[in-house]
Amino acid sequence: MIVGLAGKACSGKDTLLPYFVKRGFAVIDADKLGHQALDANREAVLARFGTLERAVLGRLVFSNPQALADLEAISHPWINSEIRKHLAEGAPNTVINAALLHKLGLYRLCDLIVWVRAPLLVRVMRARARDGWPWMRILHRILAQRKLSPQVFSGDVDILIVDNRSSPEEARRMLEDRLKEDTHEKQ
Repeated sequence: MIVGLAGKACSGKDTLLPYFVKRGFAVIDADKLGHQALDANREAVLARFGTLERAVLGRLVFSNPQALADLEAISHPWINSEIRKHLAEGAPNTVINAALLHKLGLYRLCDLIVWVRAPLLVRVMRARARDGWPWMRILHRILAQRKLSPQVFSGDVDILIVDNRSSPEEARRMLEDRLKEDTHEKQ
């Protein structure tokens, strides 16, 4: 089974990973691959942006839609290829942790999408507390992801929505309950 784990920034996707790991799922982390993509495509990134420093790139691309599109054009093909290589290695159960699962087109490979959501204020407070992001960075990220929702996926894939507004334990319990319901409905 291939599960796509998606949601907006600071929705709490990572808090659900232990649930899958405990059940023997291999994890593919698209964010980590995104960091590697900068190194793998360093000449193209340097030619376009003049830097490989992630903090500087983040400020540039999340405040400028064209810069974001340019960086995605450089990095997404490499990330997509790497994820497909990992999947070809044949782990029977894999979770792809990728906020941009839809932009990479990887949702088409998934048996299930787990969409993690949390209210805007909760996500803002998590960004401040966990990541120490300044207000403008949070605003730019929110604006860049404003159209990101479960509706971006085609009707060909099952989508399970998990609300993650409180504790990680509560979100994992909700995921487990929802998966049990989904399994019973299909039987």
